Amino acid sequence: MVNCFKISEVYMFLVRRICKVERKDIWKVASMLHQICNEYEEQGRTEATIYVMGFSTPSETFGVCAEWKQESLEAINFTKVPDKIKSSLSAELMDIVDSYEIEFHEIVTKEKLKDRGLI
Repeated sequence: MVNCFKISEVYMFLVRRICKVERKDIWKVASMLHQICNEYEEQGRTEATIYVMGFSTPSETFGVCAEWKQESLEAINFTKVPDKIKSSLSAELMDIVDSYEIEFHEIVTKEKLKDRGLI
């Protein structure tokens, strides 16, 4: 299978998906995000880190996050979404998530700082 996520060893962006949930659903959502991320990792996306907030740590909200690094930001073609996600995982996740957000962050590198005359 063609690796549609990794172009080089330099990852320029951090992508974070945030699911706001009720406290009772945190670990179920964490498990589902873990499964979803594994499906994409099997297609070549970098390994995701899944973490919870508000269950055993101080937080104003309860939630689960998944984040990973990518070389570029591109919309994924629906035909490349793994079948297990399309057929069940996505709908199951949306049924128990209060809100769903995505954040995109540019990764600061030594080279970028040098290019800007900052180091």
